[in-house]
Amino acid sequence: MRRQGWRMVATLGALSLVAAACGSVDPTIAGAGPRGVPTTLPPPTTTTTLDPSLTATEGYFEIPVGGADLYNVANGTVVQTIAQGLTLGFISRSGEWLEVLTPCGTTAFMTDSQVTPVAKTTARATSDLSRLVLVVDPGHGGRDWGGVGPTGTSEKSVNMEISLRLKELLETPHNIDFVTGEITPGSEYSRVKSVLLTRSPDGPDGGDYELGLAYRAGLANTAGAHALIAIHNNTVPTQAASRPGSEVFYAASVPDSDRLAGLIYDELVKSLAPFDAQWSGGQLLGARARIDPKSGDDYYGLLRRAEMPAVIVEGAYLSEPEEEALLKTGDFQQAYADGVYRGIVRFFTTPDTSTSIFQPEPFPDDSGTVSSRSCKVPTQSGGAP
Repeated sequence: MRRQGWRMVATLGALSLVAAACGSVDPTIAGAGPRGVPTTLPPPTTTTTLDPSLTATEGYFEIPVGGADLYNVANGTVVQTIAQGLTLGFISRSGEWLEVLTPCGTTAFMTDSQVTPVAKTTARATSDLSRLVLVVDPGHGGRDWGGVGPTGTSEKSVNMEISLRLKELLETPHNIDFVTGEITPGSEYSRVKSVLLTRSPDGPDGGDYELGLAYRAGLANTAGAHALIAIHNNTVPTQAASRPGSEVFYAASVPDSDRLAGLIYDELVKSLAPFDAQWSGGQLLGARARIDPKSGDDYYGLLRRAEMPAVIVEGAYLSEPEEEALLKTGDFQQAYADGVYRGIVRFFTTPDTSTSIFQPEPFPDDSGTVSSRSCKVPTQSGGAP
């Protein structure tokens, strides 16, 4: 027993020497009994994860309260304090400097310290609505008032009302009965991740400002949106119709745009048909595409620039007295938004298609080139001119 006790003392003494030579002893291991082995604790390590928005070369952001300085070039001169509430896309980055696309379709620069950038979405389109980024474009705005009804109803204001209702639907979970078209609160279809409005009531003049086509499509492109939906209403029909004379134009060069247009058309007509009106329409009622016969490109600049499924919805004819009267009501505006919403949900969550899709048609009419020369980027009140 004495010899064994001597050996244990010697062993503990040796362990103490090792501990002194190697550093501190891990108390968890050393306190475990005779089999405990002293170890040197590794130095603490830290992992730094960069926020992708701080390095992203494409994305978008909202101008914060008080506006933000807009520069002519990186490290250049402030040319304007751009108004709060606008959403801008950025198309490149150099350090802290972002090259942005203004509402007039021109480029300018600002620092990322003034805003909160959101990196471009790279996730593919999915049936999981909660992962989707969508851009809703209320057509026209500012001096570009669009169509005007017989009693003076402005298309730009009606488009905004419908777009806001659509945004609310997309940002709220629902149950949908696709037979009746009824939409109710529920969890069957989740809200989408994000809905960006090209014109927002949070911006100047309650959202009534001018936008270029390059900006509208550019915001969707830089955001990596999974779909672009432009809300419009029509004028000057060519004939009477037995049902709502709705048209939905699709981007002929972007796959699946025609399917999106067809499903929105089907659901929109389902929503609007119950209203009592003498409907008007064009030669074709359904999902359509117009092509420049010389270039083969989309006739409409918005659709020509889009990099994702994109459509222009023409819900009703504002120029016709009965349809103008309907477009002024909240019930009709909601029905319009409901139909577009159901079409979007069907597009992403089902393989459904429509029988109302027409092949692209040559459209020789020359609408000319839209000039942004007289367009003015909204300035923050009290900011630099």
